[in-house]
Amino acid sequence: MLKEERFERIRGELAKKGLIDGDALADILGVSRATIRRDFDVLEEQGILKRTHGGARAVDSEEELPFQSKEAAYMREKRAIGLAAAAAIPDDAVIGCTGGTTVMAAIRALKGRPITVVTNAINVAMELAPSERAQVIVTGGTLRTRSYELVGHVADRTLAEFHLDIALVGVDGIDIARGISTYTVAEAHAAALYVSQAEKVWVVADHSKVGKVAPALIAPIPKISRLFTDPGISESLRGDLEAAGLDVLVADM
Repeated sequence: MLKEERFERIRGELAKKGLIDGDALADILGVSRATIRRDFDVLEEQGILKRTHGGARAVDSEEELPFQSKEAAYMREKRAIGLAAAAAIPDDAVIGCTGGTTVMAAIRALKGRPITVVTNAINVAMELAPSERAQVIVTGGTLRTRSYELVGHVADRTLAEFHLDIALVGVDGIDIARGISTYTVAEAHAAALYVSQAEKVWVVADHSKVGKVAPALIAPIPKISRLFTDPGISESLRGDLEAAGLDVLVADM
């Protein structure tokens, strides 16, 4: 197995499990323990993982909450943000949707609308599956169970083939200096492709994400067209974002 193929499998196992055992991984890949140790060293230098005794963990595995826990936080705010974002999306638009609980709130509000959605999030696709007016295109890739997103080279290759009217991006942090960010490199890379393929980039994030920086950068603030958030955002942070050229829309609660 080639080195890049091993790296992809290691990233996939990390995305699914968060923590992997070196010996077990060597058996799965059919390589020596020494090869796996060298691979871990390289990927640790790249910031993909952290070595542990006998294995490795994803850089985010001790910080990121499971999807269900995220969904339960700021439910009213996310519902309001989702309604505001959905109302701004025109019929027949081609929308790229990352995963994330606030993106899901927007998708629920788009049910029944004539739209095309390109997504690497299986929960987004399932939410729209009953809709007869929505066309849904799902990437392949490795499923990351904490976010229900498909990541890796298969997902990236699919996303790179589409031109999007709007990218609807969920984030774990948005900061003037550090841009928009999330917990894993794989998810950040996929989200960055949405940004690069879209005419407009809309971030949907409740106020708790504003001013926060997560480990993996998606894109700098100048790449973002609009932020949909809730009234909990501080006036100073809103002013800073608007001064940086970002259109900040605060949803009605």
